[in-house]
Amino acid sequence: MSRFVIPETHTLTLANGDRLVVWVRLNAGQARARNARMYTTASDGTRLLNLLEIGRATVLAFLVDWTLADEDIPIRGLPTDDVATILDRLAPEDFYEIRDAIDEHEAEQQARRAAEKKTTLIGASTS
Repeated sequence: MSRFVIPETHTLTLANGDRLVVWVRLNAGQARARNARMYTTASDGTRLLNLLEIGRATVLAFLVDWTLADEDIPIRGLPTDDVATILDRLAPEDFYEIRDAIDEHEAEQQARRAAEKKTTLIGASTS
C-alpha cells in the first residue's frame, strides 16, 4: 500500500439523479486545507473550532465537480472561495444532502482503508 495518495475521483449519485464528482481520498495538503477552514483564530491567538464550518469544509475539500439536473453551474477548477460562494446559494436541505453523501463516502473509504491495513498487517512478513 502506497503512502502517496493517487488523485482519483469517484462519482456519487444523489436521490434525484444529480451527480457529485469527489476525491476518493484526500491527500495531506487537502486534509490540512479542510482543517484550516474549520478553525478560527481568536484575538489572543487561540485556535477555536468553528462548528458551523465542519461540514462545509469537508464538502469543499472533497467536491471536484457536479452535475445538477436543474442548473448548469460547473465548479471544476474554480477557486475554493468561489465554490464556497456557490454552495452558500443552495437551499439548506440540498446542501445537507450533498454534505451527507460526502460524509458517507468518506466513512466508507476510511473503513475500506482500515480493512486493507488490517489485511496487510495480518499477511505481512515478520522478517
